[in-house]
Amino acid sequence: MTFDLHAILHHVEQAAPSEDLPEWLHRSWTEPAAFTAALASAHVGRGAPLKSRVGQHHDFFHDLVGRHATTNLIALRTYERPHGWRTLSYRRLHEQATRRATTWEQRGVRPGARVCLLLHPGPELWVSLCAALCLGARVSLLPPTGTRFVSRRLDALAPEHVVAEPHQTPLLGTHARSLLPLIEASTPTATSHSYKPDEPVGLLFSPLADPSWRPVPLKAADAWLGALVDGLLTFALAPGDQLAAPGLHPLQHLPALVFSTLLRGATFLHLEPSDLEARPALLTEHPVRALGVTPALRDLMLRTRTPLANVEGWFRDPETPLDGERWKAWVQQCGLSSAPCANVLVDSTAGGAVLCSPRRVGDVHAEAAPAPGRRWALKDLHRSGQPAPTDVGLFTLLPEEGRPPGHLVLSRVRQQYLHAGSRDARRDGHVIPTDEVTDALDDLEPPVSTSLLVLPTGGPTGAPCRVLLVFTGEAPRQTAPLLAEVRRRLEQRLGPEHLPDRVEIFPLYPRLRDDRVDPAWCHTQYLTGSLHRKATDPLFQTLTALRGRLRPLAPLNPRS
Repeated sequence: MTFDLHAILHHVEQAAPSEDLPEWLHRSWTEPAAFTAALASAHVGRGAPLKSRVGQHHDFFHDLVGRHATTNLIALRTYERPHGWRTLSYRRLHEQATRRATTWEQRGVRPGARVCLLLHPGPELWVSLCAALCLGARVSLLPPTGTRFVSRRLDALAPEHVVAEPHQTPLLGTHARSLLPLIEASTPTATSHSYKPDEPVGLLFSPLADPSWRPVPLKAADAWLGALVDGLLTFALAPGDQLAAPGLHPLQHLPALVFSTLLRGATFLHLEPSDLEARPALLTEHPVRALGVTPALRDLMLRTRTPLANVEGWFRDPETPLDGERWKAWVQQCGLSSAPCANVLVDSTAGGAVLCSPRRVGDVHAEAAPAPGRRWALKDLHRSGQPAPTDVGLFTLLPEEGRPPGHLVLSRVRQQYLHAGSRDARRDGHVIPTDEVTDALDDLEPPVSTSLLVLPTGGPTGAPCRVLLVFTGEAPRQTAPLLAEVRRRLEQRLGPEHLPDRVEIFPLYPRLRDDRVDPAWCHTQYLTGSLHRKATDPLFQTLTALRGRLRPLAPLNPRS
């Protein structure tokens, strides 16, 4: 049975509310190969043909860049202070990427090589990503945010080649010897590589995967499916349309958003949140077909009363807090009452959107059905591996092999699917790397012990609160300098997103387990108020001072 592409596209463009999911969506979950083949035939339209063949091979460089190189379409539009708006055409992207691929090929980059791109989003990342795809590399993206954040992931990846700006070289450590130049050969000779469907096109670090520092393989078939579905259906892009996603986490959303945009011959409009803070009107200077909206961007537009008449449609991540009143006020104030919206959860390690509500005009909601063309199952919440016994379970992509364990809780209500949160405590769906935070503070002087607690909260956001406990022992410490030093080290070593919401300092020694601070003890002692009482109790102050005298003589495993 074939898929009626005209009916599917009409349903997507109609963006009308419906009580039931369309029949073609249910069929796409059970017949993904036929659905993907049908999409591929409709994807080209009147443009140059695709070189890839579903189930056989995938030439990403040709289909994302090469087939648009003879047009005047723009691949990337970015704002750079103080130069203003800059563009990178498909023609220029193809030329620069081919020349850079030739240079790298001469430096030994071969198909299957692990190439890590230590670059911020922008023209250099786009050119380097396409050059790596041209050579058939296994690409990893890693923003240069913090010394230990980068070094831990580079050590886990063990890349054969690294790409970085010259001033980022100190972040590389021993991997600096693998650095590739950001230069381009005078004569391009590289030819584009075709990936087999099961061949990894990426080794990606995802904040959704636990642990987040371990690279996850992205198969070419998954990347191809995601680009097809998201470009044509999820974001409904046409050649020349613009997609913008200011503030969306790059490790979660790239390269998936890049693939879906380029495959359609559309334009990725890149804006840094800091530039929008300074000039919110930047977002209104170009028409936007699909706008990814974070709570921070929503609040900025509300605060500055910025109208968004240039936005044709928008989407949000269902794992961010669902503050219905705040979203409703934003839609009304910015003039988006007639613009279709959707809940879209993108996981780049799966190739693109994994949950997606139908585009529709109306209020923000919690609907989030599995994305078209995905094979999936609802599994038992206890991770036993068996199917969920009720209509609530862990959303699990199939096949499970090689994928991180599922964490999304999905609820089936009649013919709809609702996002019901995460199985474990997360922040916007992201893993909270407690060990990385405490390890980043392991060399404070005088020595201190730390433990990061993740505590539930209420209110409209529901985001867990990250509380860092700092145990100073008997050493007298001034609070303000210690807090400043903790903040400085976390920003320098991990990046500002890993700063805790609250820091508590206690002149005590914590309980240890296997020579590390016992997090369960810290959790209980903090929630019951015992740590605050002990910090001011004269008896415990005396015991702490005594322990401080004994520690140089013999290791002590304090149990208070």
